[in-house]
Amino acid sequence: MKKLLLTLLKIVVVGTILIYLVRSGRLNFEKLMLFRDAPEILAMMVAILILAVVPMATFRWWLLLRAIGIRVNPKQAFVLTWIGNFFNTTLPGAVTGDVVKGYYVIKAQEEDGRTRAFMTLLIDRFVGLFGLIVMAFFALVFNFELILSQERLHSLAWIIVALFGGTVLFYSIVLFPFKEGRDPFLRLFQRLPASKFSIKVYSAFKSFQYQKTTLFLTLFLSI
Repeated sequence: MKKLLLTLLKIVVVGTILIYLVRSGRLNFEKLMLFRDAPEILAMMVAILILAVVPMATFRWWLLLRAIGIRVNPKQAFVLTWIGNFFNTTLPGAVTGDVVKGYYVIKAQEEDGRTRAFMTLLIDRFVGLFGLIVMAFFALVFNFELILSQERLHSLAWIIVALFGGTVLFYSIVLFPFKEGRDPFLRLFQRLPASKFSIKVYSAFKSFQYQKTTLFLTLFLSI
């Protein structure tokens, strides 16, 4: 009886999500029918998603977990990444999937490992952001003449350069071995708005100070 009720609950949840997707316009069956005329495009998109995007995202998160001593089975990380992507796509908010992933991975940890496990999700988000910045900078470099000829793109180019410089500076600070209690940036963050959040993010990255390979590999996977 319990299994039957659980199955019915799953059906109701799935049905509710499908109704929401259709009514919100996130799922348009008419547009999906366009793939009938070009099935190779659909096959290519699915292949890239299954064989590249999700596995790399899984591997990146798994590396972060392993680096701080949290043992999660790669298969479990892969499944949780798919679950997170599903909720990111179907529910409002870009971090909804991270909350779901965090719930499952934290639930499986001991008390002392739960905060660290959750912080890997935050770091994973920031590493992904840094990867986009690096990718934008390389795109700027390889298309320098084109951007130079378009005056309206100059301000965007300077923003990208500034963000890239900030990324390099941030990684340099994170990897610099300050002596215990002598980190000047902790005092700096205490004076900034949202100091608690800033300190948490900085401290989370700082915990990877001696995991240089992991930090750079996860950044590379984000590009």
